Amino acid sequence: MTVLSRRAVTAVAALAALGLGGGLAGFAVGQTATPAPVKDRGRVLAKGPGYSIVATSPEARAAVGNTKVTDAPLETLHDPIVCQGQRVLHIDNRDIRFDGNAITAEDGCEVHITNSRISARGIAIHAHNASVHIENSEIEGQKASIDAAGAAQIYAEASTFRGAARRLGQAAIHDLGNNSWL
Repeated sequence: MTVLSRRAVTAVAALAALGLGGGLAGFAVGQTATPAPVKDRGRVLAKGPGYSIVATSPEARAAVGNTKVTDAPLETLHDPIVCQGQRVLHIDNRDIRFDGNAITAEDGCEVHITNSRISARGIAIHAHNASVHIENSEIEGQKASIDAAGAAQIYAEASTFRGAARRLGQAAIHDLGNNSWL
């Protein structure tokens, strides 16, 4: 029994000397790990198998906010994109400028806008009794970025909106996080 214990102590000491058992040896004597700074990313708040939570600086958050939405060529349209009835419309990786209103969704239409930049001189997104999902996009309207009416449901995530966001009646705008409302 004494020989086995001596071998175990020798093994832990050898691992600690190699730098492999520092965490195990530290926990064995009651020490706890302390968060260490991560270069250019901030301070680690919590870390475990499959996750890491890091506190960032305001400068790092500003840099993340300046990410490029799309590298698509600029398109200019004179008429709005209209979706009516039980249809699904997906706009992905587009950079579109409109002379007037941009996108109209009505009567059960479901629109998905991803990785796109939509700019309108009128209303960017008009929804009436429809569902609009916006992700990682920039939406700009000189009159309004969103105009939701009836039972319209707008879901927005990781996007930037320039212009008023209006809703009437039972319409709802669901902010799923990481959006900028300017």
